[in-house]
Amino acid sequence: MRSLAGKDPGILDCTDGFDEASYGCPETLLDPAARQACSAWNFVDDDTREPFDRTLRRDLASGAWDDRFGHLRDRPAYGGLVRRHPRGMTGPRVRAGR
Repeated sequence: MRSLAGKDPGILDCTDGFDEASYGCPETLLDPAARQACSAWNFVDDDTREPFDRTLRRDLASGAWDDRFGHLRDRPAYGGLVRRHPRGMTGPRVRAGR
């Protein structure tokens, strides 16, 4: 069976607020307003979010994030998990990304 769905790359200067657009600017993941714009964060409780915040802040401040992922800051696009579906398609296969 041929898939009609395709992968959309995350775009470095995308401003629509989905998390994949933060691949080259992780600081946006620390902004509560930016997180609120992404529905996935609604499922993350404070006991999970707080250690994430602390670790990311520490890694950004120390340069550890840039040592490991800094090459993403200049990458114009990143092939992540976001998928697009042809207009008008509905049903479980589309929702499941198949």
